[in-house]
Amino acid sequence: MGGSSSGSDTSVNSSGSSSGNNTSTNAGGNYGSNAGSGSSDVASSSNNGSSGGDTSASSGSSTGAGANSGSEADTSVNGGSPAPPAQEITGVITVNDQIGSIPFTYNTVQTIPLNLIVTDKQSKPISGATVIVSDNEGHILFQGISNNLGKVSGSITVETSLGQITLEITAGGESISNVINLINLVGINREIKYEILLPVVAAPVDSDKDGVPDVLDTYPQDPTRSVLIRIPAEGVSTVAYEDLYPSAGDADLNDYVLHIHNEEDLNTAGDVIRLRGTYQHVARGAGYKHTFFLKLPVSVGATYSRKVVREDGKVVTELTTKTVTASDLNQGIQIHEESNKTTSNPNVNPGGVFKPGHIATIEIVFNSPVKKTTLGIYPYDIFIKVANTGKEIHFPGLYKNSNGTDKYLDSNNFPWAILVPGAWKYPYEGLDIRKETQTGYKEFNLWVASNGTSYKDWYKHITNQAKVFPVPDEDSELMGFLLHSVKKNAILVAVLLISAGAIAAYILKRRTLSQV
Repeated sequence: MGGSSSGSDTSVNSSGSSSGNNTSTNAGGNYGSNAGSGSSDVASSSNNGSSGGDTSASSGSSTGAGANSGSEADTSVNGGSPAPPAQEITGVITVNDQIGSIPFTYNTVQTIPLNLIVTDKQSKPISGATVIVSDNEGHILFQGISNNLGKVSGSITVETSLGQITLEITAGGESISNVINLINLVGINREIKYEILLPVVAAPVDSDKDGVPDVLDTYPQDPTRSVLIRIPAEGVSTVAYEDLYPSAGDADLNDYVLHIHNEEDLNTAGDVIRLRGTYQHVARGAGYKHTFFLKLPVSVGATYSRKVVREDGKVVTELTTKTVTASDLNQGIQIHEESNKTTSNPNVNPGGVFKPGHIATIEIVFNSPVKKTTLGIYPYDIFIKVANTGKEIHFPGLYKNSNGTDKYLDSNNFPWAILVPGAWKYPYEGLDIRKETQTGYKEFNLWVASNGTSYKDWYKHITNQAKVFPVPDEDSELMGFLLHSVKKNAILVAVLLISAGAIAAYILKRRTLSQV
């Protein structure tokens, strides 16, 4: 890791929305953001039970207490126009984030640890405070409840190109909303201290008595889990493998390609209770046969369920459920059969029409809660086994050779596996993504040369459409599959629509898919 920083500078912010890295007093309506660590935010004015509806903050930037470099003449106390009347301070956020860098392993997503402490005006820990972390579009990345020590711990998984997130803390009906800049951020460590006497409010409805109000509880009747986190928040990720390991491949990144997404059910402590996944085989640009696995380094057993359907919705493997041990999960559980059976169309050649293959859905119900950090970084340790060579192919960053080098980076420092956000248009068969005359992504090499610090969204900028397979923009035709099922099951659809109407507001708010 490239280092960290700490400190306890202070800044003032009104309307219950704190923004770090500034030292100004703000009573205006400018929305700011925290660029890192070594500072403290002071949120002012009571929200009266709101949840961050007013999010005004100073956009100034400072490196120490009392040194405001912002330009908000109407809000900063730097001379000029008189400052508005002082408002009651809601709370102070002390920022001790870790700033640095992570090793570059062709990663397009990152997992950031989160550690918070929530205290009252007397510096006593607040138990039962709600913490929600969301992205720019309101997708929930993390939700937790402070324990009897006022602590909330967990992690968030975001695309490396995401610029900022929002942290919202609510206690006693009072909310503080803090915008956090993700540039060079590798750890979130903050202490939230309320500077007002929190009112005694009527306890909200909490049917399962887990400490999470029903209005925020994804599973209000299940005390073992309280929130569903979808990764990615919308759509799919593309996972692409080269299969010639340990020899270097041709870098067309299409030997074995899937569209995937995962869902984590968390308890109030932020630990994983259930893990679900959807894995659709979409391309096979190889003569070799492959099987697909998931390995989890856990110390507990689980119940494992799996179902496989064809792209047209016909069932290939009925839902099966079995008990698996920690050893089974450590060694790897199989998700897809041999690749020559899971797709009928290679989807890698010019002129080809995209026809995706089998969809496997899985659910793992752990025997006891598992720390998110134990599971590892999304997409976890998914890998293929090549039947023709007997070799396993994993993502870089997970395994080392005896000399300390990465086992899954070749002699040219190129990976055999990569994850790309969205339904990625991968190269045509035989076209090296690194070569100027063959690539459809000229920014790819610039991204690699910068060790991932620049051109973070290279995959969004196709520079030559003639070099990439025209994968549809929709989520791997999963929506098409659902619509197909709708036409074939009108009665079921009618029932589902009635149910959907009853919970529409809830679904729109949480923007999550139903369980696998």
